[in-house]
Amino acid sequence: MKARIPVKLKREAMAEINRLADREYQKVKDKEIADATRRIFKTIVFALHKDFGFGRDRCAKALKSMTEIVEHSDTDEVFWEHIDRVVIDKLKLEFDRRDYTDNGKVVNFEGDEENEEV
Repeated sequence: MKARIPVKLKREAMAEINRLADREYQKVKDKEIADATRRIFKTIVFALHKDFGFGRDRCAKALKSMTEIVEHSDTDEVFWEHIDRVVIDKLKLEFDRRDYTDNGKVVNFEGDEENEEV
């Protein structure tokens, strides 16, 4: 039988532990998002090179443009709605339309079980 001695921490100490844990989790999450974005950009640049003959300079220009465009996504409330208008409505590419009314976060779209009305 294993004995366990419960540790009683003050509320302030628990709050600080939770704050530090949240900060470390956010660092890991941000790194994973940055890595996924980097991989997507590399895939797009590769496709531009392979399928359309883009050289180093044109790929670098496309990468710079994509990076600048994505940087606006955090500060522009209607950024993703505008992107959807151009990509879905104007270019007629098949992407799911999303509702971005919560400052760029997906609020509701078909197929999202968490956001479906009960």
